[in-house]
Amino acid sequence: MDFQTILAVNLMALSALSILLGLVQRRRELTSFALVNGLVLLVGGFALWAYPQEAGGLVSLVFFPLVAAPLALGALQAHYARAGRLEAAARCADLMAFFHPSPAMRLSAAFARAAAIDDPREKARAFAALAAEAPAEQAAVIETRLLADRGDWEKALVLAQNPENARQLSGYRLRALGETGRIEEMIRDYARSADSTPLEQTVFSWLFVLAFAGRPHAVEELATRVMRLDPDAAAYWVAISRRQAGDEASARAAFEGLAVSRKETPAAIAARRQLAKFGTPRPHLSAEAQEIVEGVALRAAAESARLARGWRLPPATLLLLAANSAAFVAEIGLGGSQNAETLITLGALWAPLALHGEEWRVLTSAFLHYGPLHFALNMMMLALVGRELENEAGSLKTFAVYLGGALFSSVFVLGLMASGLVGYGLYVGASGAIFALFGVVGALRIKDWLRHRASLDAFRATALGLAMLVQIAADFLLPMSSLAAHLSGFGFGLLAGIFVNPKRPLR
Repeated sequence: MDFQTILAVNLMALSALSILLGLVQRRRELTSFALVNGLVLLVGGFALWAYPQEAGGLVSLVFFPLVAAPLALGALQAHYARAGRLEAAARCADLMAFFHPSPAMRLSAAFARAAAIDDPREKARAFAALAAEAPAEQAAVIETRLLADRGDWEKALVLAQNPENARQLSGYRLRALGETGRIEEMIRDYARSADSTPLEQTVFSWLFVLAFAGRPHAVEELATRVMRLDPDAAAYWVAISRRQAGDEASARAAFEGLAVSRKETPAAIAARRQLAKFGTPRPHLSAEAQEIVEGVALRAAAESARLARGWRLPPATLLLLAANSAAFVAEIGLGGSQNAETLITLGALWAPLALHGEEWRVLTSAFLHYGPLHFALNMMMLALVGRELENEAGSLKTFAVYLGGALFSSVFVLGLMASGLVGYGLYVGASGAIFALFGVVGALRIKDWLRHRASLDAFRATALGLAMLVQIAADFLLPMSSLAAHLSGFGFGLLAGIFVNPKRPLR
């Protein structure tokens, strides 16, 4: 199958899964984004029917400016906002509205511009003007932001506890409960609403729980390594956690240092308010609340460890990539990666030979590939999912699952051919082994969701499904690959994943 068709199908698969991810998040403001992804599917379907030789290029013309660019800019905007670079965040929001000029995007850009205003009074006027013109749901967010900026947490809590605003204001609600001293209630609220907390508010909810529960080390790690907050904001939350932990002298010194800042930053304003609260008794947390806090601390530590590793490939994944690459080089050197005779010589799964004395082909076939595109797609997926599993569960388990999945899927396909359920064919590819890795990671994500019932885990499980569908879509268009190998490898991994547990993050 040509590159144009594979590119079109893969971009269409990404759009289809983006729609599903939006449904998982249950957010009405993502409706316009779902429509854009629907447009990608329509253009792709028409292009594959009418202009197959240009289908990939035509789909790219819609996908990259209307889907990929806004997503990348949104991630960049969030990064700049957490780092305190509000003007840069506003520019990203303006570009998002340019590429995707929906009412929601335009309002988001206007909100970002208002947030970037330095003068507190001017900023308040800008937010008030936006709230007057915005739809009811967005107006509630803006009004709550105004109350938060004024330090009026009691009124902010009233708005945030309104059932109509509960999902989109979950972060404000948790902070308002903490700011008003209702720590036990805040922690229980966090546990109760974890499955409906928007993804972008998840790490903020961790921050509020850890800070108001008095976990300074976890707060510092989360604020600086995971969220990468600007130094003043990070110092503010560490000071909150120290005061809650009983270290009032250190907390007071930090608040006083922030309060004398020449610039009227949110951290400086909030620090001055905190200085007036010293002397209030620290809350006593129940055993249940302390258990919830400990779970949040572990999740934050795991996320910090994940980010600290970056994109480095761990040893077992590197070794498997090297073995597949060496086999592909051998294919090219001995006659070509699309030459059937060469593939049979090197160990492709060919039933007449595998069933009559050459059983080793069930393993060697998993290291061979038909053509550079097949090889590149499989190695990309191996790098992504292998790295994910190895970092989480360890090198030996990853290597064992890969080899086990390769053997199981090849034997399964060979059994189908021997029984006559499928015709004899020549099969090569690492897909069965890779789908075994997918299966284990899928099992880990399911266990995460069953344990925490958090929207973050539902999102990650769905994102894993996205990667799997992209892999199936690509392999389905290539010769010498087997859907039975995909599914059997995934089933093997899913069962193996029941017995695989992640490494406990270092604290």
